Amino acid sequence: MGQISEAHYAKMKTKFRLDVARFLAEVATGKGTITYGELSRRFGVATRGWGDILGGIAIWCYEAGHPLLPVIVVKASTRMPSEAAVLYSDLGLRSNALILQEQQKCFLADWGATSIRPAF
Repeated sequence: MGQISEAHYAKMKTKFRLDVARFLAEVATGKGTITYGELSRRFGVATRGWGDILGGIAIWCYEAGHPLLPVIVVKASTRMPSEAAVLYSDLGLRSNALILQEQQKCFLADWGATSIRPAF
């Protein structure tokens, strides 16, 4: 790993939440993004409390060969993921251009064909 230690990577894997992943898949299918604040209101998690949860979902996506679904979670001010989301860089998304490309992949993915299977 790069910026994320192996121990932190392993910890994030345990924080995967299927309910959040399914919701993000629904948002992505609608070709949209969602802010950290909107996600917090939906699930009752503090705005700054998403790192390990979204990291766990990103790791699941990465290891399953899917686009990194959490890249559609963005800051309201920039419409980009938080700069603190260094896992994305470790997983190959080292620029805003690559993050935007990954968002497009999320919008085009057939999430219903994955084990996430959003409930539309």
